[in-house]
Amino acid sequence: MIHFDQVSLQYPSTRTLALNRISTEVARGEFVYLIGHSGAGKSSFMSLLLKRALPTAGEVRVAGEPLGRYRGGRVSVLRRRMGIIFQENMLLPQLTAYQNVAFALRVTEAPRVSSLGSWNERVGTALRLVGLEHKRAALPHQLSQGEQQRVAIARAVVGAPALLLADEPTGNLDPENSRDVLRVLERVNESGTTVLVATHARELVESRRHRTLTLRRGELVRDDAGGGYQL
Repeated sequence: MIHFDQVSLQYPSTRTLALNRISTEVARGEFVYLIGHSGAGKSSFMSLLLKRALPTAGEVRVAGEPLGRYRGGRVSVLRRRMGIIFQENMLLPQLTAYQNVAFALRVTEAPRVSSLGSWNERVGTALRLVGLEHKRAALPHQLSQGEQQRVAIARAVVGAPALLLADEPTGNLDPENSRDVLRVLERVNESGTTVLVATHARELVESRRHRTLTLRRGELVRDDAGGGYQL
């Protein structure tokens, strides 16, 4: 699903080498942590996958296709094929949980009815997946921080992406809500979606063990198939 082949990234304005000759693969259907201290290169790794940055050297491929082939409007198409979750949930405050999730279908111009079901069915399925169908009519301010982030996950997966990128998804949450969010991400993974979680939360990684890629000063220093936290 994800393939990095000797990938380096240097930011020209600061000459900072954010990533240095990274080679790794994430197979379809895997659940993988990407860990490291602030400045280790996690955000740069994610930026390359979203094509917010271009590699200085090497090649990045997603689903077998080099990202260098995506130009202009095709970059938006690439991003629409991915589910993306950030530390800030970025829910629209005037919309209900249901409407926030449905908004993702509207933005991507998904057909009202498809082989995946109607919009109503798809939104209902996504909210059930995150355990919040009973709060479909709630506005964001009526939800806890953890519930808001779970709505953000529902919004990210309602389009049935093959790949879900989560960049510090628990950064604003307490430990219990963090574990709840991670359990939801695991359910998403069990449905067949490849999940990549960038985090520096030690307790999160240690509590739910999965394959772990460790970055340090832009280099991939460890690939632990059994999980763990090594910095």
